Amino acid sequence: MNVKKINTILINFRHAYYSVLVSLLVINTFPALVSAQGTNPPGSMNPLTVDSFYEFIKMILQNIVVPIGGLIAVMAIIYSGFLFVTAQGNTEQLSRARSAFLWAVIGGLILLGAWLLATMIESTIDQITP
Repeated sequence: MNVKKINTILINFRHAYYSVLVSLLVINTFPALVSAQGTNPPGSMNPLTVDSFYEFIKMILQNIVVPIGGLIAVMAIIYSGFLFVTAQGNTEQLSRARSAFLWAVIGGLILLGAWLLATMIESTIDQITP
């Protein structure tokens, strides 16, 4: 076998492996998600401060994803500023710094837009439900 065929076989095996891994993860976690929707049985305590899966996801997004994503976006903008300063007129390094700054701003805007969209959907659903 030549190297190209071996690489194709390895790539196909890798895709199959990840598909099986994701399928097993979904199959194993789905019953836990379904059972997490109801109330707790008598005598058990909920270690979280939330009562539903929706509130759990909301808590993770507001307390973990948005602050850490914002911090990463700010650090990426600072890094791109560092690239601008160290470029010293070199056109190749300046284009790299511009690209880093552009993608840092785009990432921050995507994070902000996702948070804004989720907040708008939540407020709309809250207004609709009695």
